[in-house]
Amino acid sequence: MKIKVVDANNFSFIFKTLTEFIDETTIQLDKDGLKIKGIDPSRTVLIDILIPSGYFEEYEVEEETKVGMKIEDVADILDTATKNDSLSLDIQEDKVVFELDGEYERSFTLPVLSPTETEFPEIKLEFPFKAQMLTATFADLIDELIETGSDIIKFKSEGGKLIIIVEGDLASASIELSKENGGLMESEGSDAESSYGLEYIANTTKMKRPSDTVNIEFGSQLPLKLRYNLPQGGYADFYISPRTE
Repeated sequence: MKIKVVDANNFSFIFKTLTEFIDETTIQLDKDGLKIKGIDPSRTVLIDILIPSGYFEEYEVEEETKVGMKIEDVADILDTATKNDSLSLDIQEDKVVFELDGEYERSFTLPVLSPTETEFPEIKLEFPFKAQMLTATFADLIDELIETGSDIIKFKSEGGKLIIIVEGDLASASIELSKENGGLMESEGSDAESSYGLEYIANTTKMKRPSDTVNIEFGSQLPLKLRYNLPQGGYADFYISPRTE
């Protein structure tokens, strides 16, 4: 079983993001693509990722396969990728061979762990407010807000606008985003307001490398759903539980 990614560097940031939340995972491969689900130890963040088969230059998967992997080990290998590298994964019964090919070829082998059959909760929610914006803009905004020293971030929708508020020890900030001022590409829904852990959101922003746009969905006292859109209809969803101020 073999799959190949043309842009190994951008692909690597999916796994670098996962290291912020989980240690091990079971990677599922089937005709639809590569799937990863996980939940962080505090049970605050639920992760659901689909990298569709069309994302890959080669995708030779004949039957559903589950492979247990240590996320940090995978991320360490992919961290050596440069912008011109392609990545091939040869998935065998007891090991996975990673081959990076660019200016020179490198090969790494990791043992396969026993796949875990963890049951993850299905989230079927209707979010009162939904918006879309550029991932790079969202990531830069969150990086700036971290500097306030706050550990809580408030998302507020008002008249189709998205207002993001933090109040920290060093500074406070309020940012208004709308289609009119160019901050949002799309927005719809009713007024809502909820607070979340800022660090959890900041830990998702490495996704700005493989993702061009992010969907933001929330409601009063509902989880925040961040969907980082990937090529060919793929996505990386992060559901973050609300916080009580």
